[in-house]
Amino acid sequence: MTARTPKAGEGPLAGAVRALARPGGPTRALLGGALLAGAVYAAFGGPFINLIGQSCAVFAIAALGQSILMGSAGQVAFSGGAFMAIGAFTTGMLSGTPLEPFPIPLVAGALIGWAVGLVSGLPGLRFRGLYLLLASLALQFIVLSLAHTYQSAHHPAGVLVPPLRLGPLDLSSGRALYFTLLAVLAVVYAAAWAVERTGVGLAWRALRESEVAAAVSGVDVTRWKLYAFAASGAVTAMAGSLFAYLVGRADYQSYELALSISLITMIFIGGIRSRLGALAGAVVITTLPYLLQNNLSVWLGGLGLDAGWYAANQSQVNAGLFSLLFLLVVLFEPHGVEGILLKAERAVRARSRHRTAGGAS
Repeated sequence: MTARTPKAGEGPLAGAVRALARPGGPTRALLGGALLAGAVYAAFGGPFINLIGQSCAVFAIAALGQSILMGSAGQVAFSGGAFMAIGAFTTGMLSGTPLEPFPIPLVAGALIGWAVGLVSGLPGLRFRGLYLLLASLALQFIVLSLAHTYQSAHHPAGVLVPPLRLGPLDLSSGRALYFTLLAVLAVVYAAAWAVERTGVGLAWRALRESEVAAAVSGVDVTRWKLYAFAASGAVTAMAGSLFAYLVGRADYQSYELALSISLITMIFIGGIRSRLGALAGAVVITTLPYLLQNNLSVWLGGLGLDAGWYAANQSQVNAGLFSLLFLLVVLFEPHGVEGILLKAERAVRARSRHRTAGGAS
């Protein structure tokens, strides 16, 4: 197939219109526009809204990391929390050393995440499915155990992380921190987009569809599977480093198995094979606890129900709601939010074709 050459004089507007006309174009435009609008709202909203936006940006990076592994390469792992812990504790342990200035800890966390991801992919060469999932759980527990041991011995209250500064610039809070996180997110997203359009992305898609068929067609399954684990580990560790800057310390309790499950829930809710879907899922799962905390008690009171039980068991109720939401998505809409929008787009296109055919007749 030959690449399409643009028409003479065709500008960016014509290209955008042509992209919208393609199947899935309106869905991506709507989802991207909603995310952009939310980002602008968080940037110019109050301090609390801005803080929620900062959390969304960090977990969007982590969700992109998991999307590389599960969505692009079709592998499965429950170790996202472990890689975030690696990034966070690397950042904390570099505090007070010549390597403290940003972005050195961010890069160091990514490199260590890459190395650990490469090692963690070795079981994937032998195991698949449930056995690979159990191997990733082992990594989660090993990393958390090491982090717990180090923290208990040296920093019982958590490893303190200095405020984020870039040379003389103070980027540790407010809009400055928010725009810094958005900048990192944009770089990671652009890198993932670019890689997906190279032979690397093609090899990962082949692995996702069938490892046997990929091997028969000449894809080096061992190499590209390990690279998927490594790339996912590096990006997720970057998110952990930024999260440590956001909260001001690295605490092993923040990176337990529940976080790994939340990261997987994000990419399933948004759309497991979509980068935009991963961002949307991260926003949904990050903002939902704040929405429930501020409004569910009021809603229950309006229905004449006692909201005291929710206030006393907030974390358990939220975890149960997340689990229910994840189950509903897997059962009824495996492609998540993007899948729902794509179905709506197809229905609108089908109705439009029907009306056009009826008018022509």
